[in-house]
Amino acid sequence: MGNETQTGGERRDFPSTRWSLVVGLQASALERRREALEALCGRYWKPVYHFARRAFSKTPEDAKDLAQGFFLDLVEDGSIQSYQPTRGSFRAFLKTLLRRFAADVHDMEKARKRGGGRRIVPLDAEDRALKDVVPDERVDSPEAALDWSWRKEVLERAVERVREWCEARGRLEAFRCFRAYDLEGEGRTTYAEVAERLEVSESDVRNHLFAIRERLRSEIRAELAQTVTDAEALEEEWRELFGG
Repeated sequence: MGNETQTGGERRDFPSTRWSLVVGLQASALERRREALEALCGRYWKPVYHFARRAFSKTPEDAKDLAQGFFLDLVEDGSIQSYQPTRGSFRAFLKTLLRRFAADVHDMEKARKRGGGRRIVPLDAEDRALKDVVPDERVDSPEAALDWSWRKEVLERAVERVREWCEARGRLEAFRCFRAYDLEGEGRTTYAEVAERLEVSESDVRNHLFAIRERLRSEIRAELAQTVTDAEALEEEWRELFGG
């Protein structure tokens, strides 16, 4: 992608804590805790899957079984309730739980039996994507694979929300410029080439990119805010994943 994470933007940095998914894990209402857990599982499904593939050198199907077993353990043993935000990020806490889980996995049969046919997140829709997406070969550890996948997940969610935002406001031309230059071009194309392809001026391309990158930055931070508990933790998560 382009330099979307380096731009400024409107300050939608941190929502009211009642909306934080991590805070929801400690909610007094059972339904609120369940919703928060399911939402977090949905967000971290791919990162945990990629951790499993790197940690166990498993096939996509085996890694999927292991990831499912891990999430089911979170529900059954209540370990996720022990998370204390003051001791670090939820991402770091998740890595600790994953390392413990990895130490307890003796064979794939045990992981398959643990599943028992129950599901926390819908996996079928992810099958094709999971088989096709493998972390960069330079990612040399399970923890790094999780970070790589989490960053990608956050970006994809943010980009989709930006697309929806543009569509709702009749600004799809701006999103098309962003897609052509930052998503598809990946720095290999020019403003002039995008302008010619979309039949707009170069100045329009420049202005659209600035506006969409600003919006994307805001959406990324809003997504990260769901997995931290305060503004300081958000800044730390932002720096670790995107720098600057």
